[in-house]
Formats: sequence, structure tokens, C-alpha cells
Amino acid sequence: MRYKFLPAFVCLMLFISMQASAKVRGESVIVSIDSEILNESRELIIHLPNNYSRYTDTSYPVLYLTDGQRNFAHAVGTLDLLSQDGMAQEMIIVGITNTHRARDFTPTHDESYDQWGISGGADDFLNFIEAELKPFINSNYRTNNYAILSGHSLGGLLSVYALQSRPEMFQAYFAFSPSLWWDSEVIFSDAAKFLSQPEDLNKYLYVNMGNEGGQMLSAFERYTELLNTSNREGFSYDTNLDISESHNTTALAGMSLAFQKQLTSLRPSGEVIEKGVTAIQQYYKDLSKKYGYNAKPSYKAINHAGYNALEKQDYDTAISIFRSNTESYPNKSDGYDSLADGYEAAGKLNKALEMRKKALAMSYKENVENNALKTRLDNLQQKISGDQK
Repeated sequence: MRYKFLPAFVCLMLFISMQASAKVRGESVIVSIDSEILNESRELIIHLPNNYSRYTDTSYPVLYLTDGQRNFAHAVGTLDLLSQDGMAQEMIIVGITNTHRARDFTPTHDESYDQWGISGGADDFLNFIEAELKPFINSNYRTNNYAILSGHSLGGLLSVYALQSRPEMFQAYFAFSPSLWWDSEVIFSDAAKFLSQPEDLNKYLYVNMGNEGGQMLSAFERYTELLNTSNREGFSYDTNLDISESHNTTALAGMSLAFQKQLTSLRPSGEVIEKGVTAIQQYYKDLSKKYGYNAKPSYKAINHAGYNALEKQDYDTAISIFRSNTESYPNKSDGYDSLADGYEAAGKLNKALEMRKKALAMSYKENVENNALKTRLDNLQQKISGDQK
């Protein structure tokens, strides 16, 4: 096979053309916040989800991402990919850039770490997030009071420390390769007591570790054992040891699992979905009370209920459920595609055609893959043409 290489100038022009026509999902901005607590200005990289400007009455969870300049790009890309398929929630992502990393992420001062910088300022950093950063984000963006703290290595240590010392600050915590060995494993001094308290915790924790060995691995295994023996009510967690990943890649690889597992911790069970829309709505009311935020019934849960009705050939109920989802999520192309499925199964082909066309038109605005929508539209048009002959 022969390959034809285009001249560099032509390649450059093609690249520029692609960049100019490509649609980037969501919007990212860089802002600064002056902190009296830290006595410095902190730069923030903020990403608003794809539908933020399209659903002006919708509020979103917030992911507070430490090591922001390092982890922002992959976290945004991973979340966007997963959320398109309903495998993660759309969120606002706030990347917090570093000034004194070792100072901000460590709960105690460890003299043996002085060569890498001053340590022991985690409480001040959490005070900054609680008293200054979160109020700033909440006042400037549509947030729903569900917040996640995510960190890698020393940042993962911070996530675990925040969970144990200030569980009220966040609803979920991600800790990728957490440095639980810090200061002779000081994090364990309160861990067992914290995980055995009788009060409901109502939090989620994701922890992972790569092929790291030594104190990193032994501390992770010790903490995993504590989690596995914990009976704290309302608390859910996932741990993952993946020896195919290194210390430097556990945040990249783990972010996808963390997003998915975190959403799973909030989803209704199949038994609830089987009971129909009323049961799903009650589930999310209870979830709102449990986690202290406004939990809107998820698109996917309602959609599953619609297809359950469709399988039972209860076409009117299925169509009603699908229609309600398009009302709740009016800019989601998949909603109109599902409604078309309901109409088509009920033999209402012209209405199905109308919804297929609307789904395809909406997909361009939503900027999602639409080849399947085109195929379904073509198939339906052929079906209608055949019936009319």
C-alpha cells in the first residue's frame, strides 16, 4: 500500500480548519481568588459542563480538584466522555493550582520532609476551601450542595484526612495513591474510631493504588482492611489495587472508575426502577435528605422505567414516561430517540418520525455521536415508505 504525505503547509491548513470547526463541549475559565486565610492569591481553573448554559434552571455538583494544573485536563475529558453515556454526572470542576503543595496537603509537620518544603498546613488549606473557596463557587455558579474532594498522592492523603476530620465539608472523596504513610502513618490515629462511630456518615470514598510497593502499599492495605471491617451506617466506598498502573498514572486511570462508582453509590436499585416513576421519585427525595442536596431524578433511571413498561407492551405508560423525560431534559437528544421508540412500538409511526428527526437535530446542538440516530431515522423512513406502498 502506498501512502501519500501532504505538504506541511496543507497539513497546517487542515489542522487550523478542523480546530476552527470543532465544537468543544463545555466551557473553561481561569480566575483568581485572594485568600486571607492563606495570605495569597490562588488561581482556579474552572470547567462548566456541556449543558450548563443550556439548562439555566439546573444546578450541578462540584468536583474540587487538587493539583489542578496537573489533573484538570484529564479529569474534564474523562467526565465529559462518561457523562455522554450516563456513566457519570455532569459536574462543575474546580482545579486548584498549587503554591505550596507539601504545606497544603499534609495534616502534620514532619521534619524529615523539610527538604521538600514546609508541611503541616492541611487545616489551613481546608479552612480556605470551606470559608473562602466554596462560598465563592456557590455564589458565582449554579451548584447543588453536592461536593467532591479529589486528590492524588499527598492530595489523596488530604482527601482521607478531610473525610476523617471534616466529613461535613464534602459528600464524596477521591484518593488516588494516597500517601497514608505520612508522618509514621499518623492518619491511622483516628481512622478506626472514625469508621466505627454509630452516627450515620452518608459519604462516599474511592481509594486506589498502583504498582508502588513499600510504605505506599502497606498503608493502603492497612486502610483497606479498616474499611472492610467498618460498619459505619450510610458510608459506602470502593478500593482498587491495579498493578498495571504506576504512581504517576493512578489518578488518570482511577478518575474514570471513581466517577462511575460515585454515581453508582447514588443510583436507585433495579428493584426501585421496576416499581416505576413514583418509586424513583421517592428514592431521590430520600437521597436529597440523606446527602443534603437537591437530587433530581436521573435521566437514566426514568428512561429505564420507560423501557421496562415498553417490554411489558404497556405502550401508553412507556410513552408517558419517555415524554416526561423530554420535559425534564429538553435538550437531550437521547430522550427524543427513546420517545420515538415508544411511538414506533405503539404503531404511531408518524409521531415516531417526528421524534427521530428532533433527536437528530438536537444531537448537533448537544455535540454527541449521532450515527445511530441517523440509521434509526433512515430505517423508520423506509418502514413508512413500505407501509404506504
